[in-house]
Amino acid sequence: MLKRLRAKHPIGFCVLSEVLFLGSLLLASYLIVFALVLFGVDLERVDSYFLSAVQEAVGMVVALAILGRTGKMYLLRRRGSGFFNGLLVGMYPLVLIGYSLYTKLMFGMPEDGQLQPAFSIFSFFLSMALVGVAEEFIFRGVIAQSLLERFGTGRAGVWKACLLSGLYFGAAHLTNLTGSAPLGVLMQCVFAASLGTLLAAVYFRTGNIWVTVFIHAAMDITSMLVGGLYGTQSVADSISTYDITMLASVAVYLIPTAFLLRKKKIGEVELYFGRDAVSENA
Repeated sequence: MLKRLRAKHPIGFCVLSEVLFLGSLLLASYLIVFALVLFGVDLERVDSYFLSAVQEAVGMVVALAILGRTGKMYLLRRRGSGFFNGLLVGMYPLVLIGYSLYTKLMFGMPEDGQLQPAFSIFSFFLSMALVGVAEEFIFRGVIAQSLLERFGTGRAGVWKACLLSGLYFGAAHLTNLTGSAPLGVLMQCVFAASLGTLLAAVYFRTGNIWVTVFIHAAMDITSMLVGGLYGTQSVADSISTYDITMLASVAVYLIPTAFLLRKKKIGEVELYFGRDAVSENA
C-alpha cells in the first residue's frame, strides 16, 4: 500500500510518513512512561536523554520500515560521492559546527560546574546521534527522496524538493509546543525549515545519506553540549530561549543552498538520482 501511495500520491505519502514517524515518537514516550510507572520507577530519577534515545530508536525503526516497504533500503547503502568527499560538499555547515564548538569550549563552559555522571553523558551523545539518524532517514531518505522523484532532477525540480522537504522538517518541530514557549518553537520551526532545505541540497549533491546524518548529529550535539555535559539546560528550555534573531537562519542556510544548487553543479543530482526518477515514473 505504501509503495502504491508513494508512486501515485507522493505528497500525501510524505504527509503520512511524517505523521507515522511523529506518532511513533509520541506513542513511544507514553509507553515508556507507563512502563516506568508500572514498575514503580521514580520518573524524576530517570535520565531524560536516555528516554529520548529510546524514543528516537523507535522513530528510526519506523523510518526503516517505511524505506523497506517502499523498496528504498538501498539508499542506506548508496555511496554516491563517498562519505569524505560528501563532507567537503557539506563543508559550510561543518564550519558553522566547528565555530559553535570552539565558542562553547572556550567561553561557554561553567567555571565551577560539575560534570554529569558518565551514564548521563553517554545517554546525551547517544540521544543526539539517534536524532540525526532517525530524522535523516525519514526527512531526507523518505520525504526528500520521494519529492525529488516527483519533481525530477532538473534545477527547478531539485529546488522544489529541497524547499518542500524543508517545510516538512520545520513543521515537525511544532510538536515541541507541548514543552517549550510558543515563540521559541515558532523560531525553531523557521530555523529547522531553512536547515532542512540545506541538508536536502547536501543529500542531493552527494547521494550519500550518511553525510547528512553526520552533519545533523554533530549539529545537535554541539548545540546542546553544555547542557548535556553539565545538566544546566534541557532541550525544551533551550528551545524556549529562541527569539526573532533566529530569522537570520533563513539567509544563513538558504544562501549556501543556492551555492550548492548552482547551475554548474546541478548535474551531479542527475548523476546520483536520475535512475530513481526514471524507475519511479516508468
